[in-house]
Amino acid sequence: MRLRTIALLSTIALASSGAAQTVIPVGPFRSIALRNGGHVTVRHGQTQRVTILTGDARYTRVRVAGGERLVIDTCSPDCPRGYRLELEIITPEVSAVSVSNGGRVQSAGAFPAQAAIEAHVEQGGSIDIRAIAADAVDASVYSGGGIATRPRKTLTAAVESGGAITYWGDVRVRQSVRDGGVVMRGKPADAGKPLSEIDAPLAVVPPVPPVPPVPPDR
Repeated sequence: MRLRTIALLSTIALASSGAAQTVIPVGPFRSIALRNGGHVTVRHGQTQRVTILTGDARYTRVRVAGGERLVIDTCSPDCPRGYRLELEIITPEVSAVSVSNGGRVQSAGAFPAQAAIEAHVEQGGSIDIRAIAADAVDASVYSGGGIATRPRKTLTAAVESGGAITYWGDVRVRQSVRDGGVVMRGKPADAGKPLSEIDAPLAVVPPVPPVPPVPPDR
């Protein structure tokens, strides 16, 4: 019995130490799209790499579409109830990020300055690209969700049918809000805080759990 207990504890320790992490082989990409939930952390590095930290490649599909867009479909039709995905992306740069139907993409660490980046959220979810130093940011939210960004020079922000775009910095802003939503400057004291600790509309957007996609009509 004692040997079985030791073996079980060893198995748990290996799992918690990251032994189950899976590196997904993909081609080169410049943009990232997350669909149907999950948590993606984007870090800077010279060699691109995509790693599933929590989850299973049997249920999450990761591929490069259109020659440069990394598409992450969190749940396949047979995704088990309560399935969670945590994924890490290493890349030297990213030109665009999108989230649809829930989920979160968060940049971490520091990225070198780049000319521009686009961010789009649709039907719930959030994007935090404050760590990516882009001169020009083009951000849009449709039908719920939020974006946090720290542009260096200009921000083009559009919100339609609910949602929030929060920005930091003294930059030129061109904004459009239709049928509810907000574009607002974040407090300087909140610039480095996690979204969960920020008293702003973006921080209280409820997460949308991953839902298996509806199969097409036959």
